[in-house]
Amino acid sequence: MSRTRSPDTEASAATAAAPPEGLSPLPNGLGWVVSSRSLTVRLLSDQRLGVLEPRPVMAHLAAKLPDDARPFVDEITSFAERVMLQTNARHMVLRKAFGGFFDADAIAALTPGMRTDARRTVRRFAADGGGEFMTSVAFPYAVRVGARLIGLTDQEYRLLHKLSQHVALVAYAARLDDPAQAVRAGHSALTRARETLAAARPAAPPASVLGAWHAGAIDLPDEDIEANVVMLVQASLETVAGMLGNTAARVLGTSGALADAGRRESLLDDALRAEPPLKTLERVVQEPFHMDGHEFRPGQIVSVRVAEANRLDAEADRPGTGADQPGTEADPPDHGPVAGRALFSFGWGAYRCLGARMARHQAWELFDALHHIAPATALADEEVERVRHIRFDMPRRLRVVCPPTADRTQLTRALTEALEEDDLDRPLTSLEREVTFVVLRENGVTVPEELRGPTTIREWVEWATPVHG
Repeated sequence: MSRTRSPDTEASAATAAAPPEGLSPLPNGLGWVVSSRSLTVRLLSDQRLGVLEPRPVMAHLAAKLPDDARPFVDEITSFAERVMLQTNARHMVLRKAFGGFFDADAIAALTPGMRTDARRTVRRFAADGGGEFMTSVAFPYAVRVGARLIGLTDQEYRLLHKLSQHVALVAYAARLDDPAQAVRAGHSALTRARETLAAARPAAPPASVLGAWHAGAIDLPDEDIEANVVMLVQASLETVAGMLGNTAARVLGTSGALADAGRRESLLDDALRAEPPLKTLERVVQEPFHMDGHEFRPGQIVSVRVAEANRLDAEADRPGTGADQPGTEADPPDHGPVAGRALFSFGWGAYRCLGARMARHQAWELFDALHHIAPATALADEEVERVRHIRFDMPRRLRVVCPPTADRTQLTRALTEALEEDDLDRPLTSLEREVTFVVLRENGVTVPEELRGPTTIREWVEWATPVHG
């Protein structure tokens, strides 16, 4: 005689099998995709999750190679295992050795140089009347600041970045028709990267990473330092330039935002939250455990969708965000505040990006320079063409215009005549401020409504003509 299960029993079984909100399985039991804010905090804080290790991947590759190419794989594997992102205790040793280059004191020491780099980059851009922001501002500025930190010339930094990409591609060589050729190219790139670093070390500034290495001030074997310098170059360029491009799209597309430091910082947070430089964070289960009734097995991948995990509860209640369809994969709700307004865009837990503080300072200095040097800078097009890439989320092209600023002498004369005032340092009345706005507009200078800083003729002229000052 057959049995019919009651609806209640069937519902209980379905509930037990269903993943919690914001957790969905990858095909064939490979792991999990995480989009919930609360689950992201719990999982990325769990010591039973590690990072992808190079040796299993490279061992699989070596089995497909002729004998003469296998020593190259062994050398590249040894190099990769020295990079900071390791599951074992060496990660913290390496992190501590390099952490001093990214702490508050180090960033404070780097800031004047960042400011100089930002202003030089912006002055060139403004002198041309604007152009394509990514290739003319975001990437060159990211290269210059990164090169300053490491102790390289811009040309050396760009070369090392290109070489590091060739080395990284070896991890995917098993998928190619001729994996041996990819391995040989990767080994050749690694050899040249080592030669480039060896040549640059003696000339590097003392406060730079290479300068400290040359002076023996980093307590690590040379092989560890070498590998992690290459890692710093590889990891920083697209992520920083992408952050700058995403922020520029918001700041320069919002009326009055460039002139308001508070709004600039808020829009930087918005860009990092909604368009993180890296779309996903991957971790690997090292030890078996259960969470919310689901098993996480060793070797499984945990892939965090950063933009979705970044979302705050208040955003889930806004119309059009999917809050009217709770539990959908595209917009899973969380319950209760989790980790305040924290961002996962720079990672979370033991593997959080060392350069997070520095990246923010780079953005602050760049947009402050734009405000002072080219205050009328704005997007040329409302539509932003974005990169289609599995890893990165950034503008591909971002056209920007920088209207010319007024001549200082001409603008001073125009204001003194219109206000019938020769004292450049007398505070202006509210009526005189209105006249000042009109004169500035007539001379091609747009004044944001929120701007309240300048109070005298001299201050207004200095604000409106920084390129010539």
